[in-house]
Amino acid sequence: MPRDVLVVDDIVDRRAYETGLGSADEYAVVDSVDDIADAFDRAGVVVYDHGRPEIEFRELKETVRTVGGTRYVVVVADATPTPALLSLPCDDYLRKPVDGDDLRTAVDRARALGDGEVREAATLVRKAQALSAASSSEELERNREFRRVRGRLRELARPDILGELDRIDGDVLSAHLALIRGSDGRREHRTDGGEAVDRRVSNADISPWKFREAVESAGHAVVFTDREGVIEYVNPAFEELTGYDATEVMGNTPRVLKSGEHDAAFYEDLWDTVTAGEVWQGELVNERADGERYVIEQTIAPLPHDGEPRGFVAINTDITEKRNRERKIEALHEATRDLLSADTPSAVAAEVGEAIESILEFRINVIRVLRDGELCPVHVNDKAEELLSERPAYEVGESFAGEAFAEQEATVYTDIRDHDGGDDLRPVVSWLYVPIDSYGLISVGQTEANAFDETDLNLVQILASNAEIALQRLEHERKLQRENERLERFASTVSHDLRNPLQVAEGTLSQLHDFNEEIDRMRQAHERMEEVIEGVLTLTRQGNRVEEPEPVDLGTLARTCWDHVSSCGTDLVVESEALVVSGDDTRLKHLFENLFRNAVTHGQASTVRVGDLDGGFYVADDGVGIPADERDGVFDNGYTTSDDGTGLGLTIVDEIARAHDWEVSVTESESGGARFEFVSAGQYRHE
Repeated sequence: MPRDVLVVDDIVDRRAYETGLGSADEYAVVDSVDDIADAFDRAGVVVYDHGRPEIEFRELKETVRTVGGTRYVVVVADATPTPALLSLPCDDYLRKPVDGDDLRTAVDRARALGDGEVREAATLVRKAQALSAASSSEELERNREFRRVRGRLRELARPDILGELDRIDGDVLSAHLALIRGSDGRREHRTDGGEAVDRRVSNADISPWKFREAVESAGHAVVFTDREGVIEYVNPAFEELTGYDATEVMGNTPRVLKSGEHDAAFYEDLWDTVTAGEVWQGELVNERADGERYVIEQTIAPLPHDGEPRGFVAINTDITEKRNRERKIEALHEATRDLLSADTPSAVAAEVGEAIESILEFRINVIRVLRDGELCPVHVNDKAEELLSERPAYEVGESFAGEAFAEQEATVYTDIRDHDGGDDLRPVVSWLYVPIDSYGLISVGQTEANAFDETDLNLVQILASNAEIALQRLEHERKLQRENERLERFASTVSHDLRNPLQVAEGTLSQLHDFNEEIDRMRQAHERMEEVIEGVLTLTRQGNRVEEPEPVDLGTLARTCWDHVSSCGTDLVVESEALVVSGDDTRLKHLFENLFRNAVTHGQASTVRVGDLDGGFYVADDGVGIPADERDGVFDNGYTTSDDGTGLGLTIVDEIARAHDWEVSVTESESGGARFEFVSAGQYRHE
């Protein structure tokens, strides 16, 4: 069956492709951007000539990422591969002029590699070789990408992966093992008989497959035991992880690593599993030779022989740092409770500083809070005070801290002495700055250079987020406190202004005996006044929001409230008999009574109407209305158009509306009077 190969090249050396690919391959050539995507869909292998002007590398890379199922294999370059070129997920790199045999080897290897870790290992080997070919030894040691590649190759040096690489290409296996042992696998030059010979460094001891060699090169700690659990072999990674020399543990059982963290039942379950021929997987807390504890993910598999385990192999991955990070994250979230209980920004800052010291174990920290445009140090821990002079307040944008706050971006300085003004902070040379939103800034320092990694930054950012929540709560509480104080003053005014004349009226009422009907009416009015006073005080002291609303029939409620108002010949018209809102019955009585009094007493209305509108209801009258330039202020405390008015009625209306999460506005009615509209789409409905 023909094998499709896509050649992205504008100057094709057809002899190389014809001799290299052979009769079993069919290759297609494209030389324009428009043809790439369709050709990718059909191809099984791609050969790309890097550096061509007609097809931009960026567009090719985007196509590689979006088209699935293709092997992106060979990159042909005239010169040293560039960083952009090496970022392309390719499986091999060839140099011009292309040799047909090298091309065929690369294509065959690509076809043999399936998606997954084996392919990743082969690709990284080729990438490391390309990097090493373009760099000196000194440059390689400083090359972060090369170190990352080699670290990942150590993780991939598992027996199953190395065995598959040996099956596909022994050269890739040899280069893999050489790289993780420290050799860069580059081509080296030597002189034979006066002539320079170019050859690839290889390890002569590596046969097509040597299991022990692979295990010793693995980045995971590997242990072999006999069927009784006695250790027969450990690899170098085990020695590095545990601190024990191989000679100290061979002949013993893994009990030498026990930390006391697990009980006997734990180990019995483990042993029962593996002796039954099954694989055991789990986490263990062990103890190093120096007594320090560490955490591993362990897989123990039996080594079968004639249907019975003849021994066991354990592969261990050190996850101590991962578990420590998770523990710190959990502790940071637990510390949030203390942050939320702090009653001032300074107290929040102190809790943040304590968490940085006790949880993240950074001994130098300064917490600043924004006050009057300056970042003021409200918490400076003991070590920071000892090492640094008294910390000043900074304006936003001033100094390293002020710049980080102004940019609202976490900033890490690996060695602040390399920056202007950095010497002033000595002996603290590593600094990490994390804004607490617009509230302030966390500064963390260390006396060693390069002291912070990405994990440290993430943990401090978590703490900053928790501090932001605590400061938001304080800000909200301060606003509520001011609002409650305002409402308390309002309630006191209402109760004082109403109770004094009420007491006079009650005194006069007690002296009347012969006017029963009139007295009853006056008594009802007095009782209603007392209810109003108590209702306003209750409203104020319970806060704004209506927590448990119930269905209220506004038509019935409006008529009841109308009876409590001296209408003086004014008529009430309820235009909808099926208007129901979700609210507090008592508070809504206050709302309607104040609106009705406003219409009758101040608006001089002859008719008041209650009706529905889209998403709410309205109360309108045909009185004198409210001038347009005064409507924005009608709900302000003290607004009145009458010499004897208190200016509280419409303020009460606004308070009650907001308690129900309604928006209230005032406009002109159809007859020229005042029209008050209440809208609450979530609570309003017709029945």
